[in-house]
Amino acid sequence: MRIGKTVARVFDYCRANAWPLFVAAWFPCLLSTLCLAVLALILFADPEQVPSWLLSRGFAPRTWLSAIVAAPFSAMVFAFVLDRMENAPERGRVVVRRGIESVKRFAIPGMRFEIGQRILLAASLLAAVQLLCGFVVAGEYRLLVAGLLATHDLPLNPDDVASWAMARGVFNMVAGGFVLAWTYLFVGDFLWTGSFDPIGCWRALDGNRLRFVAILFIVFATVAILKYGLGLAVGLILIRADAASPSFLSLMLMHFGLGWPFDVLHLVLSAATVGTILGAFRPAAIASIRPAAAL
Repeated sequence: MRIGKTVARVFDYCRANAWPLFVAAWFPCLLSTLCLAVLALILFADPEQVPSWLLSRGFAPRTWLSAIVAAPFSAMVFAFVLDRMENAPERGRVVVRRGIESVKRFAIPGMRFEIGQRILLAASLLAAVQLLCGFVVAGEYRLLVAGLLATHDLPLNPDDVASWAMARGVFNMVAGGFVLAWTYLFVGDFLWTGSFDPIGCWRALDGNRLRFVAILFIVFATVAILKYGLGLAVGLILIRADAASPSFLSLMLMHFGLGWPFDVLHLVLSAATVGTILGAFRPAAIASIRPAAAL
């Protein structure tokens, strides 16, 4: 498996099917963004009233509840994109899928919202991994602060803090990307086959594991560069040095409003990459697929 060819194949597929994939993913991502925004508004509009046991620096927003809130919607996007890849309709035609029949009078063509057993189990796996990683990051932050306080005189030198913070950030980015890549693969395999078989996935990619991780790192990096580049540009334009500090509500709306399209892009590209990898290395499993929408 050549990294460049696989990445090109994923981007070509997403470009050729951009509208159907967007239609499959936009609604769960919108709900996730709205739920996280409401959570942030409730908890952080008055930070002094937030119970300390709800807070953690390893999550965004900085509460472990955010991992639980976002997981079902991320699982839905993976299920819908993988289902689209396996059961693609005729080119250019958008199908109103099962899952909105109960609200058909209010349905938007292509909008999907489904909570089935398989999606809930996939969401549980996503939430568990994100909770574990988030708490590890929070614990790492506490250890770093404790170490700096124990080995440096107060006040702390900004240069000392910056170097350790940068090293910590690079390590977390690499380790977090590695864990997230394999989590996405295991979740995608479970959604397609209905069986949780991480050992089978690991064995199927024998000789291509680092290439697989590198491919998803390219996807993650592409989305991150676009997202934070746009965020920086908007911040420089809207938040002038001589202007008054923006309100909490303005910052929150800007954060979640800018983040939503990139959340869609991140999940769609990740799911398409997982589908491409599974199609190449797990053909026996794909033959037994039951579409996620059928649950």
